[in-house]
Amino acid sequence: MLRKPVIGITAAHCKEELKTFPRHYYVESIRKAGGIPLILPPVRTTEEATDVLNLISGLLLTGGGDISPVYLREDPQREVGECFPGRDFSELLLSQLAMQYDLPILGICRGIQVLAVAAGGEIYQDIFNQYPSAMQHSQTAPRQYAWHDVNIVEESLLFRLLNKTKISVNSLHHQAVSAIPQGFIHCALASDGIIEGIEKPSAKFCLGVQWHPESMMETEAHSKVLFKGFIRACIA
Repeated sequence: MLRKPVIGITAAHCKEELKTFPRHYYVESIRKAGGIPLILPPVRTTEEATDVLNLISGLLLTGGGDISPVYLREDPQREVGECFPGRDFSELLLSQLAMQYDLPILGICRGIQVLAVAAGGEIYQDIFNQYPSAMQHSQTAPRQYAWHDVNIVEESLLFRLLNKTKISVNSLHHQAVSAIPQGFIHCALASDGIIEGIEKPSAKFCLGVQWHPESMMETEAHSKVLFKGFIRACIA
């Protein structure tokens, strides 16, 4: 009998957790897909990060607040939201080490941005200031409902998982990947050109999506398929 994979779910242990980024969506999505969820508070050292990664079979980078401009090595844009540098440090470090170890990674919303920055890419601090032709990416509908379509690149891991070239997704962000890291490709785009998915083809499973599939598990079949594909990679 195969052991269920333990999935580390990133989180902050501060007031951010009491606001609008409920972790139970991620926990239940991992359970339903066949994994064992484990909430990870921020780590503080490389040694601690290594110990944590040795405990888990896969890393789930979750949504949340903005990445601090300090970690982008940029001056702050006016519209940067609340930042939690301790969480930024932890997730960037965990991501870098997980990529070194080829541990399966799934990044969601903020998670795709963390993954990009950790690998040497860049993000828009604020889409609307830095990409004026963008559509509205912060939906006014509840998070379980779709807001816009994304086009999926054929021959990508995302396409192989979903077997679709277009899906409808929700959208709850104002930051986004602006420059894809070396060794990565974009695998999904919105109609306005905003990057909605990146992946590392040489990795066992290293994928980031800009939407929130954990909130659409009951309304969109592709969300379930995505999580099941992640869990399969964590077992292999």
